[in-house]
Amino acid sequence: MSIGKYVTNPGVIGAAAGALGTARKTQGMRNDWRRLLVWGVWLAGLALAIASVAMQETDTEYESELKSRR
Repeated sequence: MSIGKYVTNPGVIGAAAGALGTARKTQGMRNDWRRLLVWGVWLAGLALAIASVAMQETDTEYESELKSRR
């Protein structure tokens, strides 16, 4: 498993860069549950981007298996 495929993926880069916007947004917020919710949503987006990169290889294998069955 290579970390390079994660670092160079535009989805992961975009989700990670979203931390800047999230930090700016939460900087002026009160320190309550809403701030945690905003960071939780950002973290969920990052996790989905990472998971999609991790599953790309499996998806490719599945598609080739389906083509071979036809």
